[in-house]
Amino acid sequence: MFDIGMGEFLVIGVVAVLILGPDRLPRAISEVVKWARVLREQALNARREIVSAANLDPGMTDQIRRSVSDLADLHPRRLASTFLSDVATDAPAKPPGPSGAATPVTPATPVTPPTAGPVFDPDAT
Repeated sequence: MFDIGMGEFLVIGVVAVLILGPDRLPRAISEVVKWARVLREQALNARREIVSAANLDPGMTDQIRRSVSDLADLHPRRLASTFLSDVATDAPAKPPGPSGAATPVTPATPVTPPTAGPVFDPDAT
């Protein structure tokens, strides 16, 4: 959920020791754990109340969860990457033509620089 690794926990621990000190750190950790338990219990109670108020059976909640995850697959970036990967696999690996024959190269047309003119129009003022 939070994607916190061991390095991040180590940094948090060092900062906690520096800020709280070794005397107050155990009490602070127990308070954080207590609040985490309270929040988890409240979240579970809220979920139970929603399921009971909506008269949902567990099979129906699984079906709703699957349909929501199916909707997550409709994200524009995911759709574009799927479409582009399909197009890339459908494209031929080599352009059609006689094998071993060199394709003629057409020379590029030279670009002429624009003519230098006034930066502003004196008649416009």
